[in-house]
Amino acid sequence: MMQTDGWYRGLLEAAPDAMVVVNQCGEIVLLNVQAEKQFGYRRDELIGQSIKDIIPEGFAERLIADGTRTAAEALAQQIGTGIELTGRRKDGSEFPIEILLSPLEDPEGILVMAAIRDITKRKQTEEALRQSEERRCLLENGRLHGSGKVTRDVTARKKAEEDLRDSEEMVRMAVEAAEMGTWFWNVQRDEISWSDKFGALFGLTSNAKLTYKLIIQVIHQDDRQRLDQSVQNTLNLGVPYDIEYRVVWPDSSVHWIAAKGRAYRSAQGVAEHMQGIVMDITERKTSEERLVKMMGELKRSNDDLQQFAYVASHDLQEPLRMVASYTQLLARRYKGRRDSDADELIAYAVDGSNRMQVLIRDLLAYSRAGTNGKALREVASESALKEALANLRATIEDSGADVTYDPLPTVTTDSVQLAQVFQNLVGNAIKYRRAELPHVHVSAAKNGGDEWIFSVRDNGLGIDSQYFERIFVLFQRLHGREEFEGTGIGLAICRKILQRLGGRIWVESQPEKGSTFYFALPEGAGK
Repeated sequence: MMQTDGWYRGLLEAAPDAMVVVNQCGEIVLLNVQAEKQFGYRRDELIGQSIKDIIPEGFAERLIADGTRTAAEALAQQIGTGIELTGRRKDGSEFPIEILLSPLEDPEGILVMAAIRDITKRKQTEEALRQSEERRCLLENGRLHGSGKVTRDVTARKKAEEDLRDSEEMVRMAVEAAEMGTWFWNVQRDEISWSDKFGALFGLTSNAKLTYKLIIQVIHQDDRQRLDQSVQNTLNLGVPYDIEYRVVWPDSSVHWIAAKGRAYRSAQGVAEHMQGIVMDITERKTSEERLVKMMGELKRSNDDLQQFAYVASHDLQEPLRMVASYTQLLARRYKGRRDSDADELIAYAVDGSNRMQVLIRDLLAYSRAGTNGKALREVASESALKEALANLRATIEDSGADVTYDPLPTVTTDSVQLAQVFQNLVGNAIKYRRAELPHVHVSAAKNGGDEWIFSVRDNGLGIDSQYFERIFVLFQRLHGREEFEGTGIGLAICRKILQRLGGRIWVESQPEKGSTFYFALPEGAGK
């Protein structure tokens, strides 16, 4: 997220809906001001928290592929599809929402951008329409609501008619408040009656008789077959009518419509009429298209940056190696033959070229971390730790460190990259030690059945809480080079690797009391 954070923030704040960006672990990494207002949280209260805090069910489950597709492929099929779920505010109250998912395969892992809209008014309107229609049917059948008996009682009928008028007036007000249009289609006679708002949304300029055959001509030609199939499914199979399509106005302008409805049947099961609502979603669709386009540009930009980092770090190695060789040759050949200033200048040149070599080597390692891994397979994480400890043997022996570990689980992951994570974390634990001999302990446990949580605990220098995020940023160091060697890239590589593996990493620490680095892998990755 480091390279793309500014882009995302500008993108989200410009959106009219509540917007959140979620990683594959289900953590909220970005959100806009509309999301704060809609859910009643401050931004800092949601960043890093689970999406389940505000959308308890249905969202997080969509972040996991079904085994036959990658998560990106699974999510890509949901672009432009409204998914109705339930949102939960900070005060615990729940409300109906519609979300639209837009996946983005970021260099640091798969992210999901979600547009979230409160559809409370729409749901209230739909319920009012349903109740109104039930009352109309009861009246037409000569039945009193709740009595179940046929009656010819004029007083009762008048009361039923008055109740129906009141109900229809409430529906009308609800529809107007929600800026929706209503329609009623007598299927047997092929006659459509509609509200003024419906006519405005479809670009109708008169109250001439309207039929299904005529209305279908207003639909964009690319959407007609799909709409007709949806209507037939509702009439013949009883499937709820729920579709988005485009209409073409007389001035040739194109507008997006979302329509919902249902069919009502006779006692014999024949569909006699359909009734429903329509709303204009042109602005939302335009925003979605703009978001998809901008995310595509963002992905291309990220790809270019990653390629640049790789090419720069790879191709710069050879000329830099030559510079380093010649500066070292100068140091050996002319040291002591000139004055002390010359020796000092040559020493600076040698030190600078050596540091540049290390920086470029580490930059190359970072550019490869998120994309250069092997296919995931079952791996004994204890074996990956042992491989890391073998690579650190000299460091462990020189420092006198005591490294212990509990039994570790088998996980589905990249063995090489998991070993690299262990090596960086254990290596750091030994490097940033106090005067006493370093002790490092590695363990793992299930987190409520959702994840495997690995921990690397040490008795070292510790870290002040204000630096917990900074230490995972590329080339960020808390100590000078004169204290500890290195470029400050190890933890950034760990984070990038774990994001590729669908995991996450964080730290708990206090100065002079040691640190515990945690990293998590999804439950599906272990057993």
